[in-house]
Amino acid sequence: MRTGGIAKVDVMFDASWWSKFYGIAFDERYVRAHPRLRAELEGKMRRALYERFGSVGLGSESDEPVPVISTQMTPLNYLVGEVFGCNTYFSEGNTPCTIPLCLTERQLEELQAPDVMNTPVMQKLAEDMDWLEREYGFVIGDINPQGVLNNAMCIADAEIFVLFLTNPELSRRVLHIVTGAMIEAISYIKGRTGTSSISVTNIVGQVAPKLLVTSNCSTTMISPDNYRDFLLECDQALADALPPFGIHHCGFDLQKMAPEYKKINGLKFLEVGWGSDLRFVRELLPDTHLNARYSPVKMRDSSPETIDRDVKALIEAGKLLDKLSISILGLDDTVPDENVIAFFKAADRHWE
Repeated sequence: MRTGGIAKVDVMFDASWWSKFYGIAFDERYVRAHPRLRAELEGKMRRALYERFGSVGLGSESDEPVPVISTQMTPLNYLVGEVFGCNTYFSEGNTPCTIPLCLTERQLEELQAPDVMNTPVMQKLAEDMDWLEREYGFVIGDINPQGVLNNAMCIADAEIFVLFLTNPELSRRVLHIVTGAMIEAISYIKGRTGTSSISVTNIVGQVAPKLLVTSNCSTTMISPDNYRDFLLECDQALADALPPFGIHHCGFDLQKMAPEYKKINGLKFLEVGWGSDLRFVRELLPDTHLNARYSPVKMRDSSPETIDRDVKALIEAGKLLDKLSISILGLDDTVPDENVIAFFKAADRHWE
């Protein structure tokens, strides 16, 4: 989480990085722990980033506890899945993974909207927030709410794609139930902490902290026609309920879906997956803030000189600078520190 430097750039390290270098595991003990543990670890992680990358503006000199509801250092994606009754698979060195319910078509026909605030995961979250406010005087942070299709896959697994063809009305019903539950869960978190998506992509802390950024990772698996017919209205509902609104699209094919995203009233922020045609997206959406994603694989395998050239190219393709940022998610324990430093220095060098 960058607090210094010229350019709007940031990185998020993978759970494997935190596990290898600092022995921090985002496992079940972390997620279910007393909130004091998470607050203390967040302070230590910010100090660790400062000691390692403070020269390029990362981290905090203080290691004092930070009263977060969950880490803002890497996305943890269990929240909405557990609202719907999914189990979560935990393992050391990895982020939590939702185990899909894999409901049948008949079960999906009987699916009812969950009583969101009375689910165990939301009750625990509310209790943790209350404790943090009593102990520290305030509470901050959020938990990645994922996106509508991502969460629908937690309920129906791949069957949701089959239903697009065989039972479109049922697929819409499932997607609407998911959207409603997301709005309720996100509204509660944002109402108490002020944010909803720094844990999705922490660049929003520099761009516009109040943004809701929905994770459209799985839309790369569908056509623009499918998106328009089934998901556009869901994302519009999120945008209407929780402005300002943004979309995370980590696929390499954003130019395919961007014309559909453009139809969303209130779209203020769009993440452009590495390999997408950033220049095309900028021409299509001149007034939208674009966050260009750089490849964590290239960060691992490239020389600092290549990173410098790539960052310069992203800046050239995505400017105007007041509506551009660059970030990387998923830097694992194989990425050299010198490449991380090279990324930030390149951005600051070419920003002006």
